[in-house]
Amino acid sequence: MSAAKKKKNLDFLMISGRIKSKEVHLVSTQTVDKLIDAPDMAEVLKILSEHGYDISGLTGEEKNLASILCERDRAETAEIATQAGNGLFDCFLYPNDYHNLKVALKNELLSDPRDIFTSGGSVSVEELRDGVKNRDYRSLTDMMGSGVEEALDVYNRTGNSQMIDIVLDRYCFKDMAKAAEKVDNEFLSGYVRTLVDVANVKALLRLRKMGKSPEFASQVFFEGGNATPERFTAAYNASNEELPSLLGGAASLMQKALAEMSGGNGMSGFELFCDNYLMDYIRNAKYVPYGAEVPMAYLLAKETEYKVISMILAGRQTGLPANSIKERLRALYV
Repeated sequence: MSAAKKKKNLDFLMISGRIKSKEVHLVSTQTVDKLIDAPDMAEVLKILSEHGYDISGLTGEEKNLASILCERDRAETAEIATQAGNGLFDCFLYPNDYHNLKVALKNELLSDPRDIFTSGGSVSVEELRDGVKNRDYRSLTDMMGSGVEEALDVYNRTGNSQMIDIVLDRYCFKDMAKAAEKVDNEFLSGYVRTLVDVANVKALLRLRKMGKSPEFASQVFFEGGNATPERFTAAYNASNEELPSLLGGAASLMQKALAEMSGGNGMSGFELFCDNYLMDYIRNAKYVPYGAEVPMAYLLAKETEYKVISMILAGRQTGLPANSIKERLRALYV
């Protein structure tokens, strides 16, 4: 390892120590079992409070309980990202920013506004919402401003609100890749490439199932992965047997995805596989003692944890059997 690389890792020594101390509070598989089998919601809240969740003022009967708990915790997690590197890890917050951009834009353009903003972005909800409303993007990244303008243009030309999602997703991946370059860490850059590959594999298999044309699909594939959007477009009409060999760096992922889908678990099983595939990548950083990988892995682990907690609480509130809840859960970091 070069001296320059060692110095970069040492720059994260203090934040790595802080995060390692917080990792012991991450929700584990054993904790998941306790949450599912708890006799009542009071016990569920108690368990979550032991893992750092703010349960003040909550009874466990709130319809939006998961949203409240995760939003409170996500704000704290975002603060850790900020402290870890003065914006170096903002790319992990960008998906929340771009979600909020979609909500703000659709609330302006469509007739059914919804208050589904989320905390934990690199920009506060208020700043972002005002920026979109006033077309003043100074508090946003350059990519965010450009994404909003292009999404507006495409929507005005097509009237298709789905294109807002597609355009802003494309800019989100671009923004993440650009931010990853600043950290100059292969683990982060590799994660972004893997994330794009997963999104493209999902898009190809979903759109084929829906009977969409190759021309439509070509608008959905994203840049920045281990295989180019052009490869995915060219492979779109290929047989399942041919697909992996046509996708270069995404060949292994596609092969595993096709095997998962043919296993009889359908699209829900496929979605679960994709999330677990990303977690397998993240876990490579688990035993790194200090370095940029530590805050990265923690931030990503927390996002998966929020998904799992939301699924458990939704399952309990709708009366799903314990086994049915467990079948839907994503793999955790610990």
